[in-house]
Amino acid sequence: MSSDTRILDLADLSSEQWGLFTMAQAKELGFSAQQVARMAKAGTVERIRHGVYRIGGAPSVPSERLRAAWMMIEPGATAGERLRDGSPAVVTHRSAAWLHGLGDVDADVMEFATSKRRQSRLSDVRYRVASYEPDAWTLEDGLPVTTVLMTIVDLAAGHLDGGHLAGIVRDAVVTNRVDSESVSEALRPFAHMYGVRLGDGEALLSRFLEEAGIPQSTRALGQRLAGQGVLDLPNSAFMDIPALQSLRDTVALMDSPAMQSFRDSLALVNSPAMHSVRNAEGWIHSPAMQSFRDAALVNSEAMQSIWDAAALMNSPAMQSLRDAAAAVDMPVAEAARKVADGQRRAQ
Repeated sequence: MSSDTRILDLADLSSEQWGLFTMAQAKELGFSAQQVARMAKAGTVERIRHGVYRIGGAPSVPSERLRAAWMMIEPGATAGERLRDGSPAVVTHRSAAWLHGLGDVDADVMEFATSKRRQSRLSDVRYRVASYEPDAWTLEDGLPVTTVLMTIVDLAAGHLDGGHLAGIVRDAVVTNRVDSESVSEALRPFAHMYGVRLGDGEALLSRFLEEAGIPQSTRALGQRLAGQGVLDLPNSAFMDIPALQSLRDTVALMDSPAMQSFRDSLALVNSPAMHSVRNAEGWIHSPAMQSFRDAALVNSEAMQSIWDAAALMNSPAMQSLRDAAAAVDMPVAEAARKVADGQRRAQ
């Protein structure tokens, strides 16, 4: 197989797993470690971490580091093969919260659950032996990850501090990723670990939301509106209130052709080409350009007449006239007039 064909095969493989490939997969296609290293040096591929590369031109994304670590769990298998297996390694705990966009926990160490015991020699990767039912994990950004509710359960069971767990619960509830009843039920086994009565998941949820900045009055109003069906936005008259209609009109205006034209015009005004025009206009009115315009007078007809007169005054003929005038002791102008009268009479 030619090298061109192999590199295309590598590109095809990478396109199915976020633009990434492992060294083990490259070797399966006939590449040696030295060849991959040369491709990295040439910019054809880019090394992401030990054993994982990105094909040239593929975009980099925030979850790339997590994807690369997940691929190294089974470096010889493709992402598709592992997902079809039904029990892939799953992103869990703090890494799962980060991937879901919940809270502000430190997720520098990437955490995974695997069905078999694994050892990691890497300081930024941690494995746990665990098997999750199909309804306990989902796909987020292409990666298998515990669901939002299971992530909360795992973090509570792992004794995550209350402040960080409160932020995760708040984000999950206010973005409707989970409902309050499910969270209350899931937190029941851990209530006493966070300072409330054993089994009182509802009290723990209230405490978390209070600590995360959502007061009881706000929660009570939300529950009352939900009970009245007001928060059922797609099927409620709430969608027809004037304020919301104004918001929709504003959104429509922002996407209209007229607004697009305005944005295009604004981009033109701030473009390098228009900046050059403004610079040129400034140069035209600059003192240097004014001096240049003043210098143009030198070439005007009036200035040419002055130069002609000056040349005449310094000509040999004028000098002879001045000499003649001096000889008869009369002004030059008078001598010139007498010469001119003599010429007319001769004619």
